[in-house]
Amino acid sequence: MRIGWVVDHPKRDLAGSVLAAYQLALRGASVFIIPMYEQGVDVARLGLDTLVVNYARAANLDIMRSFSKAGLALYVLDTEGGVLAASGGNSPPAMAAYISGSGYADALSGYFFWGERLYTAFNESRAMKPDRLYVTGCPRFDFAAPRWRGLLDGDRRGYLLVNANFPLVNSRFSSKPGAEREAMIRAGWDGAYVDRFLADIKQVFAQYLVEIGRLATARPDRDILVRPHPFESEDVYRAALQRHPNVVVDGTGSVLDMIQNAAAVVHLNCGTAIEAVLLGKLPIQLEYLNTPATAGHALLPARVSRAIGSFEQLLSVIDDLDEETRKFDFAGVHAAHIHPYFHRNDGLAAERVAEVLVGSGVRGRTFTSLASVLRGTRTDPSLGQIAKGAASLAFGSAATEAFRTWFNPARRDKRIEPKEIGRLLERIATHDQQDPSRFGVERARCMKTGLPLASIAIQQRPERA
Repeated sequence: MRIGWVVDHPKRDLAGSVLAAYQLALRGASVFIIPMYEQGVDVARLGLDTLVVNYARAANLDIMRSFSKAGLALYVLDTEGGVLAASGGNSPPAMAAYISGSGYADALSGYFFWGERLYTAFNESRAMKPDRLYVTGCPRFDFAAPRWRGLLDGDRRGYLLVNANFPLVNSRFSSKPGAEREAMIRAGWDGAYVDRFLADIKQVFAQYLVEIGRLATARPDRDILVRPHPFESEDVYRAALQRHPNVVVDGTGSVLDMIQNAAAVVHLNCGTAIEAVLLGKLPIQLEYLNTPATAGHALLPARVSRAIGSFEQLLSVIDDLDEETRKFDFAGVHAAHIHPYFHRNDGLAAERVAEVLVGSGVRGRTFTSLASVLRGTRTDPSLGQIAKGAASLAFGSAATEAFRTWFNPARRDKRIEPKEIGRLLERIATHDQQDPSRFGVERARCMKTGLPLASIAIQQRPERA
């Protein structure tokens, strides 16, 4: 099998994607890690028969339909599949209804769910055929399980980790006014709700910055590591907190590494509270900053956290962290709240996904089409997409991606390099007591022209005679 795996944001998603690719390669598949922004020009040149994409939404419906019509077996493993709203566009019933009514149901060969709650919504609504629905968990959380936890790393130790979650009002990648509002409405949210929510989140973001500064001043002996969301700009945090010598703003590396080495995790409505529980670190929710709109948008992080009702209570909990951590019912919180959305913390999500892809017997037709590249594999491409396709045909997507990164440095974090994947794969294989030399990692090339692509190929090397 030749399987493509689309990666949205490498900082968040790459390690889990490489773990899944490792499991697929062990089972004889050739895997291609594809940057999300390059899928329109790379997928049609790789000779794939199967593609795993990072979400199924209105924004990528056109290109997903084109992939399906070309004969690819198309699967979804949503990068946002666990921290869901009780109502609105990303609630389980709304997501199921959208898949059913949009045409995705006919295009998809399968859907991988992080947990039972979303699976149940799809199954009960008959959004897709039951034999195309799979509860697997998400590979990126496998590293929080004891089996893979030894791979977590990091230089610092013992700090308070303050995680932020404000990309809607502090975007790193979008400078277009109103872009966040448009995206939420396209995803199924009511316009009046979106306006209220964005106004509140802007207010809460400003207060959150103030509270971090107050904490740094009140406890100058505490090292504080502030980690913005991967889609956030770090500049606002640096400007607001630069006068505090005990604060470091650093969003590099894996969030799991940072949580593993932290004393506790301070946050507000941030999904990393889940990873904190998985790793046995106390998640502390600044509940007193919430408004009804921000509190109701994603309920799960609050439910799995130690709720804080005031700044004074925050200081009290931090001053008694060992006892607060000892009293926190990690196992009970996981069973009651996390398991329904995230499945088991057993380190086997990547294996479950690989077994479905390789063992189900479902594979599509091999897809290779230079004509599709010119239009970005879309039925109605924009002039910009046609220009990108033409440049990629002439020079290869590795070159055009590098140029776009130079022109827009914010895209740099979206790039994926063979060396980075090679290092990850070597560590995974060694930890799993496999010979890393069995696996080859190289920049993928167009099957028809040989030009280098932005995608990265992973496969087992042939055994020597």
